[in-house]
Parts: sequence; structure tokens; C-alpha cells
Amino acid sequence: MKSNQLLQAIAMLCLALFSPKVKSQAAFNKELPKEFTDGFTKEINDSISSLGSFIVSQNNKVIYEQYFHGANKETIFSIKSVTKSIVSVLAGIAQDKNILPNLNTPVLKILPEYNISRSSFKNISNIEGKVAHDSIRNTLTLKNLLTMQGGFDWVENSKISTAMSFSGDPVKFVLDLPFEEYPGTVFNYNSGETHLFGAALAKIVKTNLKQFATENLFRPLKMNTPRWDTDSMNRNIAGSEMFMKPEDMLKFGTMILNNGKFSGKQIVSSKWIQESTSEQVKLDAWDVMPNADGYGYYWWRRKTNGHQAFVATGYGGQLICIIPDLKMVIVTTCFLNDKNRGRSEIKRLHYFIDNMTKEDIYKH
Repeated sequence: MKSNQLLQAIAMLCLALFSPKVKSQAAFNKELPKEFTDGFTKEINDSISSLGSFIVSQNNKVIYEQYFHGANKETIFSIKSVTKSIVSVLAGIAQDKNILPNLNTPVLKILPEYNISRSSFKNISNIEGKVAHDSIRNTLTLKNLLTMQGGFDWVENSKISTAMSFSGDPVKFVLDLPFEEYPGTVFNYNSGETHLFGAALAKIVKTNLKQFATENLFRPLKMNTPRWDTDSMNRNIAGSEMFMKPEDMLKFGTMILNNGKFSGKQIVSSKWIQESTSEQVKLDAWDVMPNADGYGYYWWRRKTNGHQAFVATGYGGQLICIIPDLKMVIVTTCFLNDKNRGRSEIKRLHYFIDNMTKEDIYKH
């Protein structure tokens, strides 16, 4: 009799502890009301003239899928800096294969061909500055690059980033930049750092990034990635310029949601997913990321209606938003045309993501 009472007490305690979360998930497990989806579709269509797609999946089932302004399921989009989050997963796969060195390894240990002194001749202009910067450059680690804390004097989407893209060797271009901060101290979003990381990763895996991704990520996920542009040295651009359909972005997001697993197969370890999406850098404000709460390894973090989200973010409105406690993935794409408002499209899309994650819309 006493044992039955004890079991009942334990059951009541568990119910008290976990019922709020169960209740929340149950609320979101209902289908979206037609009244809401009709209004949502009209508002987003009218608000974002460059919008191509908006897809919501929950519990591995698509509950909302709309295409806009001439797009359809077969439309291929440039996913811009969403590419960075894919490269983060490639690094995790390399770690799972025991070929990725410790993240505190200096990048010039992996790319020693770029470790060339800029102070070889005694009459070099500003020799003291170049000696100092060469010394700092030797401390730059893989983790500094993964967390956008390289310390370079850099402004994203500026003449300096354009100059890098036109450079005969963008990796050398980045490594030759002066330092504004010591590596590992200050967050500064820098696609050049991602390209440098990608060059190191390609050297580590002994093949180009697209080949490594095809064999270890795209093919297992049945993703079709028809194009991934390269720089002038024929290296895949690690920070951008990958192209795919929204449904393939959704497959990638679903794999992240399921802790690295897809169709029963572990693509990348759950340990890497947890580490790479955790707060590696404190970041509580970003102009196009409402309720930002940190940055991981090429993953943005924010809260949507109190729920933690991990976001792969690309210029002009390319997003993969993963919300684990709602078991939800949201994918958005936009055309990069003259109607696209650039980075501001990202902020606008987060407004619609927040509308989609409001619990009260599911209680009808």
C-alpha cells in the first residue's frame, strides 16, 4: 500500500515538473488554423516583395509551405551566409573523423605556406608595426575564426570585403590585414575569416569543401546542391555563394533539430551540434537579430517568444531557424533582386517567425 502511495506521489511530482512543457508542445502540435494562414500569407506577401519561400516544419512534418512572387518548389536560391552554418557542420564531421585538430590550433600551423614574415628587409616601412602584427597573426586560432573573433580590421559588406573577393588570393588578403583587436577578444562579423577557416578545413580534409560536403553531408541528406562558387584560387567560398532549393535547406535544418541525425543515420555527432550552437560568444544585441542571445560556431542565437532558436542567416533574407523545444524548423528564402532590401529583410522575416511561434494561434 505504501509503495503504491509512493509511486503516486512520484507521478504527481513528475507531472508538476514537466506538464508546462508538455502543455506547450501539445498546443503547438495542432494544425495551423486556416484563418491564421490566410492572413499570414497575405501580410508576408505584401510586406516582403523579394520573398521567395516560407516553410514551417514541426515534428518532421511540413505544416506551412508557401512560395511567392513566381517561386516554386524547384526554384534555386543563393543562400548567401547560410553557407557558413553548413561549413560549421563540415568541421564537426571532420572532428568526428578525428582529423580536425584541436580548435586552439593556430591557423598558420595548418597553412604554413602563408606564414611569411613581412619584415625580412631592414628598410621596410613601419617595420615595427609589421613585426607586431606578424606576431599577433601567429596566435590566430581555428576557434577565433569559427566565432568571428579574429581581430582583423574589417567592415562587412564594404570596400574591404569587395577587395577581398577580387583578390588573386583572398586567403593571403585576409591574413595580410592589420589587426584592430587581439584574436579571441571581440566579436566582429567577418566573411573573410570564414573563407580563411574554409581554406584551413579543406587542407585538413585533403579535398575541396564541395567534394567533402557531397560525400559526407549532401548525399546522406539527399540534398541537391547544384552550385557552390569558388574564389580565384578555385577554393569553395566558405562564407557564401552556395545555391539550393528551400526543401534542401529544410533537410539540413531538420538534421540539426534532430541532433545531427537524419533518417536514422548520425550525420554529425550530437556533441558537435550542442557545442556549435551553444553560446561561444556573448552577443545580446544585433541590428537585424531581435532578442539575440549569443553566437556559436557560425550559428546565430536568439529567442522567439521565449523559445531558444538557432539561426543560419544569409544576406537578403535566407534563413534556417531551428527551435528545438517546439520541434520546429522554419526556412525562408528571398530573391536577390532590385526589390530586396538587403539585411533589413532579415529583421522583417524574424517578425513573421515570431508570429508563427505564438502559442495562441494554435489554440483554435
